[in-house]
Amino acid sequence: MKSSALLLLASAATALATPSGLNNIPTGDIVPHRTVAVQLFDTLGSDSHDLWAGFKTGWDFSPVHLEWGLDSRLGPDPAGPLYFQTKLGFSPWQNGKLAVGVANVGLSDTGRAGDPFTYAVLTQDLKFARLSVGYGLQNDNNTLLLGLDRTFKVLDRNLNLNADLVQTGDQSGWLASAGFKYDLSEHLVFEAWANLPDEGDASATVKLNYVFKF
Repeated sequence: MKSSALLLLASAATALATPSGLNNIPTGDIVPHRTVAVQLFDTLGSDSHDLWAGFKTGWDFSPVHLEWGLDSRLGPDPAGPLYFQTKLGFSPWQNGKLAVGVANVGLSDTGRAGDPFTYAVLTQDLKFARLSVGYGLQNDNNTLLLGLDRTFKVLDRNLNLNADLVQTGDQSGWLASAGFKYDLSEHLVFEAWANLPDEGDASATVKLNYVFKF
C-alpha cells in the first residue's frame, strides 16, 4: 500500500486501489461477471481516520477473468489521488485460483500517489479453510502475502472470517489483521477488521459494499 486502506495502511505493503481480497491482501478471487461493488471504507486510528471511496467490477472472458477498479481518498484534506487497479484470474486446477495484478497506479497527483504494486497470489480451498499465498513487488517495499479465510452460513447469509499477514517496511516488519465480512442483504456487504502492526498503533477498518449486476 504506500498509503492505504486495502488496502489502507501506509505502512502495509499492499495496494491502494483495492482488489478483491481479504483485509490487507489481494486473493485469487475476481468480482463476478458484469457485477459492480461500490465501496466506502474508513480506517480509524487512535487520533485520526482515513476515508476512501471507490468501485471494482469484473468480466468473464473464460478461461480468463478480468477485474478492474478505481479508488480515491476523500478526507481528511487533502483528498486524492485517484488510483487504478486491475487483475487477471485463472482456475489452474480444481478448488484453486491464481491471480496476477497491479494496483496503486496513480492517475492523478502522481507525486503523492507512490509506486505501483504488482503481485501474484494463489488461493487454494483446503476444505477446512482457504489459504492464500502470494508475493508483491513495489519499489523498496516487496512483500510476502499470507491469508486464511472460511465462510459460514449465519441466518442464511454468508459470514466470512479471515486473517492475513503482510510484510512491511521493505521486509523489516509485519502487519497482521483479523476480521469478517457479512452479507447484510442481496446488495449490501459489511466488512470490518483490526490492523495489528508489530510496531506502532493498532487501527480498525470498516467497509460497506453496495453490489449490483448489470
